[in-house]
Amino acid sequence: MGGIGKALGKVMDVVKPFVTMVNPLLGAAMSFASGLMQGKNPLQSLLGAATDLIPGGGVFKNALGAFANSGLMDGAGGNSLLSGALNLATGKSKVTDILGDLFKANKNPLTSLGMGNATELAAQKMSTFLS
Repeated sequence: MGGIGKALGKVMDVVKPFVTMVNPLLGAAMSFASGLMQGKNPLQSLLGAATDLIPGGGVFKNALGAFANSGLMDGAGGNSLLSGALNLATGKSKVTDILGDLFKANKNPLTSLGMGNATELAAQKMSTFLS
C-alpha cells in the first residue's frame, strides 16, 4: 500500500485498543485492516485480529486441532498458518509453545517434508531472537 497505508495502519494500531473496549468486533476488524495496510499476509493479519478478539491466544491451537492428521505441514496452507503464528510470537518460549501445539495436534508423526517445513520456519523465527 505504500507509505501512507503503512502510516495509517500504525495509527489504527494506536486507536485500536480504545475501540476494542467499546466494540470488540470493530477492534478486531481494525486489527485485520491494519495488518493488511502494513504489508502482512492476509492469514497473518487474520490470526492477529483473532488473537485480539479472543484473549488467551487459543486461536492457533484450535486451528491446528481442526487440521490435525491431514498432512498439515506438507502444503502451503500449513506453512502459512505456522508462519503467521510464529510471526506473532514475542519470545523464544512462545515459539516453543507454538511448536509444542503443532506436534500435540498432529497425532501421527509429521512426514519428512512436513518436518522439514516446520523446522525451517521455526529456525528462521528463532534466529531473530539470537541476534
